[in-house]
Amino acid sequence: MGKAIQAQCMQFDVEVFDFQAKAIDLNDISVVIDFSSPEGFITCINFCIENKLPFISGTTGLAEKHLELVGTAKKTIPVLLASNMSIGIANLKSSIEQYLLSISNPSKCKIIEIHHLNKKDSPSGTAIEIKSFLENIPGSKIDSPINVQSYRIGDIFGIHRIIFENEEGVTTFEHIANSRNVFARGSLQAAKWIHSKEIGEYSFGDFLNKKL
Repeated sequence: MGKAIQAQCMQFDVEVFDFQAKAIDLNDISVVIDFSSPEGFITCINFCIENKLPFISGTTGLAEKHLELVGTAKKTIPVLLASNMSIGIANLKSSIEQYLLSISNPSKCKIIEIHHLNKKDSPSGTAIEIKSFLENIPGSKIDSPINVQSYRIGDIFGIHRIIFENEEGVTTFEHIANSRNVFARGSLQAAKWIHSKEIGEYSFGDFLNKKL
């Protein structure tokens, strides 16, 4: 993701630095974007807390200790966490919500997510987020539980398929990421937005609600 973000920076008139570089000038840093690992997440957020810098992270596989750090950070800096920074996923969720509120028959639901072989967390953070989103739509008619299936194949950037089945038939929603650029662009747009926000915790949905 780091290389994808660097490649997109020129289009957004943004200069990119390695925040761990010895010669870095803190006055040159407006926000820190993290797509590393659970261990790297701790380093990044502590750096932001110490230097009062806004923090954006798309790192998945976080545990309770990471969320506790977020609770500390949001008291002094703006923090935005998102397992997926794709506007396409946001539109997918909106379409699914409209569908679920329009149907009359209860439906069974299955989420299938497919990623590259090197992805360590399973299921993906996006699949977990979509599952939680579906479980919390008021008035939806999903037969619980929601079944999540994960596959690690080749160099696939990300496929999320949500399947609903009832006595009337099968309805499928799907998002396919063709490259990491979609996530890089989303993170840079969110970074420009959060730079002017007050301290607190934000979601990618907060950014989209202001942007769209």
